Amino acid sequence: MAIYSLKNVVQRYDWGSPTALPLILGKDNPSGEPWAELWMGAHPKAPSIAVDPSTGAEAPLDALISDAPAAALGEETAARFGGVLPFLLKILSAAKPLSIQAHPSKRKAEHGFAREEFMGIPLDAPERNYKDSNHKPETVVALTRFEGLCGFRALDDIIQNVKLLAPSDWERYAGRLARDPGRLELSVFFYTFISLADEEKKKHLNSARARSGRIVETEPAGSVTSKLFSRVLTLMEAYPDDIGALAPLILNLFELEPGQALNLAAGVPHAYLGGTAVEIMANSDNVLRGGLTHKHMDVPELVSALSFESASIEPLAPVAAPDGFSLYPCDIPDYSISKAVVDGLLRTSGRAAAPEIVLCVDGSLEISASSGASVPLPRGASVFVTADEAEYSISGGGTAFRASVPV
Repeated sequence: MAIYSLKNVVQRYDWGSPTALPLILGKDNPSGEPWAELWMGAHPKAPSIAVDPSTGAEAPLDALISDAPAAALGEETAARFGGVLPFLLKILSAAKPLSIQAHPSKRKAEHGFAREEFMGIPLDAPERNYKDSNHKPETVVALTRFEGLCGFRALDDIIQNVKLLAPSDWERYAGRLARDPGRLELSVFFYTFISLADEEKKKHLNSARARSGRIVETEPAGSVTSKLFSRVLTLMEAYPDDIGALAPLILNLFELEPGQALNLAAGVPHAYLGGTAVEIMANSDNVLRGGLTHKHMDVPELVSALSFESASIEPLAPVAAPDGFSLYPCDIPDYSISKAVVDGLLRTSGRAAAPEIVLCVDGSLEISASSGASVPLPRGASVFVTADEAEYSISGGGTAFRASVPV
């Protein structure tokens, strides 16, 4: 087939930055509306448009793939994933916190999607949880400093934070968890916390706001405790009536420096708080939300999907590979992601028969097919490389990300 230029869809969610994505894409945003995500892939909600550079002919990427799945995806990938591109690549830029959320496992997504189809809930209905039947593991790679919440803290840390927040009344909230630490009691604690009724929630938030302010005033500036409760106060300002503002006391705070990555498996609660990143995921739009959002929330469904495993956060660094790209370890069958800093010429040869999306995030590059045909790849631009393209080269100066499928 060929190497196709991609025209991609910008998603304008209210948490997006009005400046970061327009700057990367070299476009104006005179209205100042939030640009949250750039989607690159073949998800039916917003497929990229593939442009043949030799003829200018255009086609939705999902249609292009369905016309010749073996050539576009490779026989192995086409067979494993039913002739569908199994990943979705994004640039994400958050100026405000995203929702506390998790993504379902494959089995849960299949059951949830079938149930909502049987109930006749329209796919675009705001109360719909499952937009498709796929799971949605994710890997996020920071382009700027990137902050968020991910996974449950160690149980001792959670109990200690509750003691700090409610020193005279902590046993009421976390006594059972302290006496019987484990996944069951953590699930009871979390569900009780996140599903408080309105009047009870308001009372707890007022108390937590006052107590957090006192802690920040008395703790040494820059201390771990001061930073933690400062984050709580910041979230309370953004979402004053949302109990999810207390989530940093329960979930791990993380900070990624540019180039660092984080894997998010199914069932892991998380929320991105700010920054710009490249994100790759299985080809799904399934999100179960529980706080810090004005969108539909389904707390019981979210809780039913969570793993309730405590884990520390370890940022990932890419591992150098012989082809000039450095691979981020993620061990996901649906996708792989790697990065290359190009200064002159990077030539790929003997590449696996797998589809790729190559994205330039910095500088100006050009990608050339084995036939000699070349496609400009300036900052913010991307291309789709079909599986039957034996080799290609990238020239110029800049940074490229490559999304593909392990084969």
